[in-house]
Amino acid sequence: MRTLQNCCSAVLLALSAFPATATLIVDTGAGVNGQPWAFEPAQYFAGEFSVGSWQAIHSVEGYYSNIEVPPGSVTIRLHRDEGNIPGEVLFSRTHGLPGASGLNWYGVFGLDWVIAPGIYWVSFEPDGGIKGIHPGKAPNPMDEYAQHSGGGWLDWGPNYFDYLDVGVRIDATPATAVPAPATLFLLGAGLAGLGVMRRTAPGAESLTCHREALPTFFANVVSSRLSTSYR
Repeated sequence: MRTLQNCCSAVLLALSAFPATATLIVDTGAGVNGQPWAFEPAQYFAGEFSVGSWQAIHSVEGYYSNIEVPPGSVTIRLHRDEGNIPGEVLFSRTHGLPGASGLNWYGVFGLDWVIAPGIYWVSFEPDGGIKGIHPGKAPNPMDEYAQHSGGGWLDWGPNYFDYLDVGVRIDATPATAVPAPATLFLLGAGLAGLGVMRRTAPGAESLTCHREALPTFFANVVSSRLSTSYR
């Protein structure tokens, strides 16, 4: 007979399971060499995309270079939509970019950025060590683009910067919606009732997930699920 602890684990696994097959939810293709938009702290870019269902993003890549010899880094951010420009930052991750790196796909991997259906922006900010290009004319451009110059995002109207067409790839799998706290509470209450049950046969091992341990257990469950969704 399975112990209550195993039952708890099985329920949590069902709540957090993701399908195994990942797909590119954004794939613009590479920008064209010879369309060299400057890619440096004074000027960098973002692209807008939308999803119709919950997604778990696992990687984000841009097609760019670092012409200079010194190495640097690029911070990739996922933003809420704010009309014609990126809004609040939801997630971010930085990757290193060696000096004299030619045009290629570079990015961040091993992510678990869970997002709900909606419109989002992804941006690529190089640090002071980067001076490269982020070429345009990608064959399958994103919904809209934005440019960061002069200390902020330039809001010059809808689709103004569509000509940028820089290369972006985003890999994701469909994800289940995060259970509401009320749902987790009801699940906890049900399992708490089971926590008082013990085997009574002589010499039988007691269940390992006892009532007194369950409040802490479910507090950890709620904390874990919320931190996964809003990091």
